[in-house]
Amino acid sequence: MVYKNKFYEAVAILPMFENMLSSLPKSIADNATEIRIRAGKPIIIETIDSRYVCGSRCIGIDEIYSCVKNFCDYSIHSCQRELSEGWITLKGGHRAGMSGTAHNTDGNLSTIKDISSLNIRIAREHTGISDVLFYETALRDNFKGLIIAGPPLCGKTTMLRDYCRNCGNNFKTALIDERGEISAVYKGIPQNDVGTNTDVLNNYTKKVGIEQAIRVLSPEIVVCDEIGNEIEDIINLTSSGVRYVFTVHCSNIEEAENNTVISSLIRRSAVNYITFLDNGKKTGKMKGLWFLKNGKGIDSCNNGNNLLYHRDDVFCRA
Repeated sequence: MVYKNKFYEAVAILPMFENMLSSLPKSIADNATEIRIRAGKPIIIETIDSRYVCGSRCIGIDEIYSCVKNFCDYSIHSCQRELSEGWITLKGGHRAGMSGTAHNTDGNLSTIKDISSLNIRIAREHTGISDVLFYETALRDNFKGLIIAGPPLCGKTTMLRDYCRNCGNNFKTALIDERGEISAVYKGIPQNDVGTNTDVLNNYTKKVGIEQAIRVLSPEIVVCDEIGNEIEDIINLTSSGVRYVFTVHCSNIEEAENNTVISSLIRRSAVNYITFLDNGKKTGKMKGLWFLKNGKGIDSCNNGNNLLYHRDDVFCRA
């Protein structure tokens, strides 16, 4: 069955709670971001700006275990890798995070036992939010690469997913989806729209994924999420003639001046555009977009050079 509302699609993965959750007011369902299921407590629905307790019935540990078995198609041993990472990608791109008792092997988390809580994160694509950014960057002849920067929970991954969709509909694109958050591959098929001409390297590390993409897929654009400590390994791969799109945790231009990831990418001319996202309620709202001439530093990012300064629809002057 195809669900127009992603909340009800997620609810269908929880058959033991489907009747209860389907009866929620549509205003809550339309804005739900998470379904929190904890042993001994009632189900809680998180929305964009509120929290709702769903009834008064406390959930049993056996019901949580039934959910996990359903997530794994009743073959838990086949999902040991996902369980060791604490999450499972579900049909529709939704993700089930879980907590419980860690089982360690040789000092490393090998799986989670006695699972006592679940967090169903409802997948919602925001198609079109990257259109302005894409047309102002990737379609320009001078485009080398882009950094999408912003603080946590500002929508970087959501923006990157839609930007990848635009890239994949126009160029040969390789998506290095290390944590499966962008494409949400389920049984080999991306549940999110990442473009018709996009090859997904799911669960690859960024370094290995980029190397393999360049070697066998001949991409024109490579897309990666959340570049961090692996920057030195990656920076040596950016001279391949491929254009790159990265996200980086960085709140503003002031922080960017001391951000080693951003400075390394700019210094090596691996990218020549950077945008910062706003941390407001509107997903994917950009503070501005800057063109970095000839690898020029972040200090060139001022309002006079802001490519979006004339656009009231995407740039807030406040």
